Amino acid sequence: MASPFFPSLTKRWHSESYEAISPLRPELSVKGKTVAVSGGGTGIGASIARAFAAGGSTNIAIMSRTQKKLLATKHAIEGEFPGTEVLAVTADITNASQINDAFAKISQAFGEIHVFICNAAFMPKPQAVLDPDLDMQEWSTAINTNVLGAMNSVRGFVPHAAKGAHVLHISTCIGHIPPIEVGSAAYAATKAAATKMFDYVAYENPGLHVVNIQPGLHETDMSRKNNHGGMDHIDLPGHFCVWLVSPEAKFLKSKYVWVNWDVDELKARKEEILTTDLLDTKLGGVSFVGWKGSHMLKDL
Repeated sequence: MASPFFPSLTKRWHSESYEAISPLRPELSVKGKTVAVSGGGTGIGASIARAFAAGGSTNIAIMSRTQKKLLATKHAIEGEFPGTEVLAVTADITNASQINDAFAKISQAFGEIHVFICNAAFMPKPQAVLDPDLDMQEWSTAINTNVLGAMNSVRGFVPHAAKGAHVLHISTCIGHIPPIEVGSAAYAATKAAATKMFDYVAYENPGLHVVNIQPGLHETDMSRKNNHGGMDHIDLPGHFCVWLVSPEAKFLKSKYVWVNWDVDELKARKEEILTTDLLDTKLGGVSFVGWKGSHMLKDL
């Protein structure tokens, strides 16, 4: 179907999973891959962990601050997919020591890690930037979680990463679309900052396969806290992530994608995506194709 709300890169728009991204497709098998998901106890993170179990991964680690939710997700996935081991690791991504210890535990249990999904985030309560009663602690928590926490996470992951490992950053559309509601500046700004940080992780580490992702709109604990509902099925981001780590999606390395876009249409534009700045995070209307900024800077 066409997009019911947003502009779309593809003619077909998906709010639910579909055959091309089904983790049951043999071509998308993640058998033998170890997967780690931050914020994996509930919502999108739990959906992603479940999708990789459906795709054949038997070594999955989920991390968050809340042990009760982690254990509930662990038992649900292990019950549905016999033979799958889900390691529940309590860690706060704003604490570098805790996240380093978490990845060390995962590596000790499973060996090198093939896929890391950086999903944990904090959505502040809605407040306008110039509100005289603006709660600066909310901004501080957003910065510490969405930017510095994401940085802690990828830095903790890399020492335990397999060669050619995938890093998928769960971003948000409001980090790059025009403002759509009053009060979302803290979440938009910090997630935009994290997105650009992952662009640099990709640029500085060409051996990593990094992708930024708009995961869709879902009714989760975080969205309900801010009176937001959802329009997409919770399986969609997980299944899309399984497709993203398959050979079919290799051409999306270092790009930004929406889970709602049709993957067959994306594959049809593979050469365009590989040879232009399509799906790069950049200023709209200004093309940087062929621009060699690093060389120019050396001459300044």
